[in-house]
Amino acid sequence: MIETQVKDIIKPSDLNQLLQIMNGLIGETCWKANLSYGDELTLHIGEKIPYLQKSMAGKEKGAWILGTRATQWQLNCLDKVVVSSDDDPEGIKNKINIIKDNTITNVKISYPNLILTVSFGNKCDLILFPDKEDTDLPYWEVFTPDQMVIKVGPSIIWSIKSSKTKITS
Repeated sequence: MIETQVKDIIKPSDLNQLLQIMNGLIGETCWKANLSYGDELTLHIGEKIPYLQKSMAGKEKGAWILGTRATQWQLNCLDKVVVSSDDDPEGIKNKINIIKDNTITNVKISYPNLILTVSFGNKCDLILFPDKEDTDLPYWEVFTPDQMVIKVGPSIIWSIKSSKTKITS
C-alpha cells in the first residue's frame, strides 16, 4: 500500500503532477451529479463500477469521483451562472443535471488560489472556489480509477494516497 504523499504548492510547477493526473478526466463522461452528505457536490465520471458493499447492492459509482468537500462552487454555462453552492439544495438537484451525460473537455487548476475548473462539452464550466481561511477539510478530492485519492487543501498542499481500505477481522 502506498504511503500518503503530501506536496507543498509553492510555485505553479508544483501543480504539474496533480494536473497530469487530473487530465485523465478529459474525454470521460459525467453520468451522475448529486449532493452528498453536507450538501457537498459529487460527480461520478467514467466507467460505471458496482459498489462492493452489500448495503449498496445494485448501485454504481464512477471510476472517477470528484467531491467538492467544504468548497463553494458554481456552474456556468455560456458564461452565465446556472447554479451554485449558495442555492437551495432542491434547486441544485434540478439544475446540476445539465452536466449529466456530458464529456469533460478540459481541467484547469489556478495558482496560487487552487481554483479548479472542469469544462464540459456542452459549454458549461464547473468552478470550485477554495476558501483558504475557513476550513480544516480538503477543498476538493478526487478518487481515481487506479484506487488513489487526491486531496487538495487545506492550505496550499495536495496529497495522494491509496483509497483501498484495509479490513481487519
